[in-house]
Amino acid sequence: MSGASIYVVASRQGLYFVTHREWRQVAEGYFFGVTLKDSYLYCFKSLSRQPETNADVGSIVRYEYHEGALASPEVLVEGLHHNCHQVDFFQGAFWVVDTDRQRVLEFDPHWHCTAIHRIGPAVQRRGAEDPHINSFLGRGERIYLMFHNTFRQRPSEIVEFDRGFRELKRTELPSQGCHDIVQLEDGRLLYCESSKGRIALDDGSNCQIDELYTRGLAVGVDEIAVGSSWYSGRPARGVLPGFVTFLDRGYNRIARLYLPAAPTQIRLLNGADLSVSSP
Repeated sequence: MSGASIYVVASRQGLYFVTHREWRQVAEGYFFGVTLKDSYLYCFKSLSRQPETNADVGSIVRYEYHEGALASPEVLVEGLHHNCHQVDFFQGAFWVVDTDRQRVLEFDPHWHCTAIHRIGPAVQRRGAEDPHINSFLGRGERIYLMFHNTFRQRPSEIVEFDRGFRELKRTELPSQGCHDIVQLEDGRLLYCESSKGRIALDDGSNCQIDELYTRGLAVGVDEIAVGSSWYSGRPARGVLPGFVTFLDRGYNRIARLYLPAAPTQIRLLNGADLSVSSP
């Protein structure tokens, strides 16, 4: 693919490699989280679009990445809840945000679940007490989680924990339904203020992307990639298209790419990416 920066975009219609000018689908499936380590992509994938019959159809799959192509997937973990979201590596462990069960799962290098970190009590899915935790970022001895909070009819929150998951700080955001957390070089937190069609910083500043629903955020040395898409009820989300918008680090638009799927996660393939916990 042409272009200096190459990204992987997870979606409900598969994995895509994208540049400023083109996209290419490299895997089919129903994906939420994706992260990178060495020459591999690690993804959370749901095996069914109708999980009501069996909720535990989520898995962690690994793809070897070489010369612009992916090898056949290797299934590392099975039996996860279908609605897990972000995944990442941090401090020698692999982390999974188990969204519907209000917890974060920690796996060792042998893919054994060594800890289940309960963030809140078990509540009804999409009920009035459901915080819908969707995003994870680890930095130093701190862990940050995004509380979506739409179902609680409250503004979203970025909640900071220590390594033992003791809560240290809670930052209320301007609107509900936010996604993604990236810590910039100066310590500020950048996130997708999804329902407003923009990205925003925890100091109150923001950058309008479009009038759609922003989700998926990667920050490299020279540029930022932001996903956006139309928003609808869940049955239609698997077929809606979207965009990836590229900004320079001064938040000026430099490119925009149509994508036949709505992004759920974006990572930079060929450079340091602040959206991962070990950039």
